[in-house]
Amino acid sequence: MKNITFGNVLENLLYLSNQKKGSLARALGYDISYVNKWISSKNLPSSKRINEICKNISDFIVDSLTESTYENLVKYFEIDKNCDEDYLNKYIENTLKEIYLDTVNTNNKSLQSIPKNTHSEEYYNSLSNVKPILIQKSLLDEIDSYADKGDNLEILVSLNLFDINYKEKISLGDMKRVFYEMSKKTNIKVKFLLGLKGENQNEILNSILGINLISTYPSLNFEIYNCNLNYNTVIVAIKDKFLSTSIFSEEGDCLFSTTSKEKKLVSELYDSIEYTLRNKGKNICYKKTPDLMIEDQTYIQYIMNNDLRCLLGSINEFFMPEDLFMEIAERVFGDNKKIMNELKKINVFLHNATYKSKLKVLLYEAELRKYMSSGCLHFFNTPVTLTFKERERHIEYIEKILMESNDVEIRLVDGHFVEDFKNNENPSLYLSKNLKFTKVHPESGENDYSIIWDKVFKGMCDSLFNALWNANGDIILDNKEDILDRISKSISYTKIINKTFGDNIK
Repeated sequence: MKNITFGNVLENLLYLSNQKKGSLARALGYDISYVNKWISSKNLPSSKRINEICKNISDFIVDSLTESTYENLVKYFEIDKNCDEDYLNKYIENTLKEIYLDTVNTNNKSLQSIPKNTHSEEYYNSLSNVKPILIQKSLLDEIDSYADKGDNLEILVSLNLFDINYKEKISLGDMKRVFYEMSKKTNIKVKFLLGLKGENQNEILNSILGINLISTYPSLNFEIYNCNLNYNTVIVAIKDKFLSTSIFSEEGDCLFSTTSKEKKLVSELYDSIEYTLRNKGKNICYKKTPDLMIEDQTYIQYIMNNDLRCLLGSINEFFMPEDLFMEIAERVFGDNKKIMNELKKINVFLHNATYKSKLKVLLYEAELRKYMSSGCLHFFNTPVTLTFKERERHIEYIEKILMESNDVEIRLVDGHFVEDFKNNENPSLYLSKNLKFTKVHPESGENDYSIIWDKVFKGMCDSLFNALWNANGDIILDNKEDILDRISKSISYTKIINKTFGDNIK
């Protein structure tokens, strides 16, 4: 129908519905001469009123139909003969708008004169690309423009993690940072449907990416679900505003991507994703504050459990002398007697059970050095700064445990498991047989723990730790003597700095 003008379609509508031009003119509130000029293509309706005019024409035509003229129109548009009047009405309205735009374009009139809420302008306001990157500039610019205007945004991101390649996964990690930056301008609510179905070919990257999505930018209103998505498609949908859809090959390469602002399409796809989330989505994790972790004894359940392992992305309350542990506890939680009583129990369990049982610890050497230099420690994920003497007591106790215990194994991480994440905060992961959790990176008072709930992701975390623990010697240092030597050098280096500049450097 692209070669047909607005006037042609209007004339055919009147003929097929057996209606007069004068009757239509009266229904629209126009003189018949206007309708004649539209039909002859000597003139066109006003662009400012085109939405109203097309709707009123469609209402007039459909309201006038008999059984036979209804059939005439269905055949003319080649649509389902069993469609209802509402569908036919909307179809005629949208067709008139599209033909109007085609006619304007043919007559070389400015497309800018078309109101932004017409179906046709929305249809043409789309973009398709072949082999793009997942996070396109057009998508980011679109979201940023809404944020600049202060629009509240509800965003759904749907993808199967195992279907996309390395480059796309790294860009996915950047996406949350982008959303966080935009949340400084306006209210943003983000939900990730992260399918975990298929062959997990890169368990280290996939698991660390998942942990980063859970633990970074805690002030962002963000939820993550396992939806067992089973198709090579990535969808980003902004409620009532915008959508982007990308198709991937079996190798994980992005083959094709398209964006659209067409309101009906955006609404239907957004609702479809939300329906999938409600009916098939499983929360990957849920949050708990440090206070609650201590008060409801979740933390004690962890340290009393079997098969204890932890990946320490920052130095924390582990391996503290008993007296130092309580000194820091008093400093951080001293105004809460209930928590202090629980912390006394935790302190006893740590020294009388945890440090005398099978425990595997992966510790980033870079974090050890940072701690010795700055004194910044996350005591139950609450940042606190220790003096040099306090951190020296702490590190010396770690040395003592390493030398005296045959059950506690500590290995140093020297390097980055995923090079593209080297500028990110190192992740923390706490694993036991029945309980698995991670910490969010403390930020502006947001310092929760994330309890991992989903069974599939729990299994991924177990696999991650095992893969890291057994990683090659270029990244993991497992020789006890070498580890003790590096710890000793860290203490010596910090002593020199402290002696030179004084303890006021912290």
